[in-house]
Amino acid sequence: MDDRIFFPDGMCGCVPCCPQSSMQVTVLRGTMGPRGETGPQGPAGQTGPQGPTGAQGATGATGPQGIQGITGPQGEQGIQGIQGVTGPTGPQGATGATGPQGPAGQTGPQGPTGAQGATGATGPQGEQGIQGIQGVTGPTGPQGATGATGATGPQGATGASAPLESMTAYSTPSQQVADNAAVVFDRTALQNGTAISHADNSALFTIDQPGTYFAAYNGTAAPPANAQLPVSNLLQFSLNGTALNGAATQHVFTTANETSAQSASIIFTVTSTPATLELVSSGGTFNYTGVTMNLFKIG
Repeated sequence: MDDRIFFPDGMCGCVPCCPQSSMQVTVLRGTMGPRGETGPQGPAGQTGPQGPTGAQGATGATGPQGIQGITGPQGEQGIQGIQGVTGPTGPQGATGATGPQGPAGQTGPQGPTGAQGATGATGPQGEQGIQGIQGVTGPTGPQGATGATGATGPQGATGASAPLESMTAYSTPSQQVADNAAVVFDRTALQNGTAISHADNSALFTIDQPGTYFAAYNGTAAPPANAQLPVSNLLQFSLNGTALNGAATQHVFTTANETSAQSASIIFTVTSTPATLELVSSGGTFNYTGVTMNLFKIG
């Protein structure tokens, strides 16, 4: 639409430009020309502030369940998670029914014979037999005459006392004795007579008279620090290199720092002199302390 104004003098202008004109203006509107091309889009304006969040709408009705899709392939196994805390123990379940009895086992070996039972009560006494006929009493013989009392003889002289033959030896310091070696006695405490002799720091006791003798030993034994436990210690009298049966003391050590107080005694006979008596240790190496030997001739 054309809004131009034409004046009589041939001038033209727009109405707003002539507000004071007293001239009568005739406005002729021409036909609208074709629409011009759309101009290029202007730059985007700045984003306005976000408006307040509207109220939540009502929940819509649940739609029908869709058809189950095809199961996809199993995924790879994930990394094992940290083990959870152990849950409380559940209540004990009911006892199951008893199973069928198993087949009988093989018969075991016969057990050892039991101890002898107590003696049974004495049975009743049998009836007394018929008494036999008493025999005829024989005649009493005549009493003989009493003989005269003899005179008392003179008292004999007192016999001389047998000489005391004895020996005591000891060793106080600790000594280590190897396997199958003899215990050493380093001191002779007492010697009576000449039948028995002993040299200090020696294991041998020498017997120079035939006869019957009594020997008694006392002491304490212990295994060394490096002993392989348990270990068995045997201490035995030996006469002329031969062990005397029944003349030994034995102890099994099972713990470290264990000690054993030991004693042994024997009565033996010497028929051939000189003879040697010693105390032999066996079973390994052992430590001995406070050892004492007493020897007596008793017959």
